[in-house]
Amino acid sequence: MYLILGCDTIGSVLARNLSRAGEETLIIGDNEAVFVGLKEPNLRTMTADIHTLDFGSLPIKNAIAFILLQRTHTDNLALANRIRKLFPDKFILSQATDEIEDAELSERGVDRTVQTVRIITNALLNELETAKLKRSVFRLVNVIQAAANKGLAIFLQDNPDPDAIASGFALKRIAEKYDIKSSIYHGGNIGHQQNKTLVNLLETDLIRLKTTEEVLAIVSSVDKVALIEASIPSKNNILPIHAIPHIVIDHHQTDLSLVKGEFVEILPKIGATSTIMTRYLRHLDIVPDPPLATALRYGIRVDTGGFTRNTTTEDLDAAAYLSPLLDTGLLNQIENPPMSAETMDIIGRTIRNREIRGSYLISFVEFITDRDALPQAAELMLQMEGVSTVLVFGIDKDKVQLSARSVDSRINLAFLLQKAFGFMNAGGTCQYGRRQY
Repeated sequence: MYLILGCDTIGSVLARNLSRAGEETLIIGDNEAVFVGLKEPNLRTMTADIHTLDFGSLPIKNAIAFILLQRTHTDNLALANRIRKLFPDKFILSQATDEIEDAELSERGVDRTVQTVRIITNALLNELETAKLKRSVFRLVNVIQAAANKGLAIFLQDNPDPDAIASGFALKRIAEKYDIKSSIYHGGNIGHQQNKTLVNLLETDLIRLKTTEEVLAIVSSVDKVALIEASIPSKNNILPIHAIPHIVIDHHQTDLSLVKGEFVEILPKIGATSTIMTRYLRHLDIVPDPPLATALRYGIRVDTGGFTRNTTTEDLDAAAYLSPLLDTGLLNQIENPPMSAETMDIIGRTIRNREIRGSYLISFVEFITDRDALPQAAELMLQMEGVSTVLVFGIDKDKVQLSARSVDSRINLAFLLQKAFGFMNAGGTCQYGRRQY
């Protein structure tokens, strides 16, 4: 039995819903007229003045909760005070308009309050977020559709990770909806075993470009260029600095004044670009097939460290949406690939060459050919007891490659690496970073 004290619009709707859910409900109002239309099974109405109401006449024994919905805060306070003295074991729920009313009701024994203004405000903010998303999707689709003649070239970060790979495929899927041909390109190498497995199982080619001439030939042969999981040409991607992309989608911190494009969506508060792409797909009513859903779900998990870092409600919502759509067998193959001999060697050198000072660990792994082994080694070293920050580096041909990880909330690795080695030479998020020079 639920007892609702107050029959305004909220009370009437609540009583009706409780009744239709099979819950015995008694709603009390001060005027018979307020009960017009409240004819539901399991629902009783009662006219009474709450100031003189005889609680002994109410079916209190089986009452689950008292719900206080009076017109004034003073009346809710008075009711709360009487009910708590008479029935100390009963649950009391009351509406409030602000923090002050919330505190006063709690002092009178109310168990929980619902701030109506906050609920309405949050609902309005959610709708405004939907409006922003609708505008973003509309603008993105317009740019994609403008590539109807020669198509779209999708460029990923160098050495693309699962988030970049999945996001690139998602953009390709959106282009397909509008019959726009597209191809996905990257510089660097896909060396991480999980990334190789992801690409192989998606059964779609990622085209590796090695020279500026190759890139310029591609750029000049298409209508539009997209840059995914990166934001500035030549910064961790193979696009020349003067090649301005038309579409930029990323979630990493960056200097927005340096980002150019017809459509730019950079959301550093969101944990993964795959989350952004999932939002686009959902808004466009594109249901990802199992391979794409698996890739996006995996991209979110990897970039949020298993939902333990930089994770937002948007990331969790996207992951929840994708989970029933993914292929668990495919996901298992991606998460448990065979490890290359070089990766094992680099991890071994990381352990052997490590130097620890306090909670900081640094290791030089000498010459490498697989830079993707560095973050794997850094992640492993971060599991050592007493270690909160790790930096692993090695020499790859004529470049020094570095990967850093930290669980110390006081350290912003992306900022530190950019400050030490230059904005164009380093990137990442506050808890992990990478660089080359």
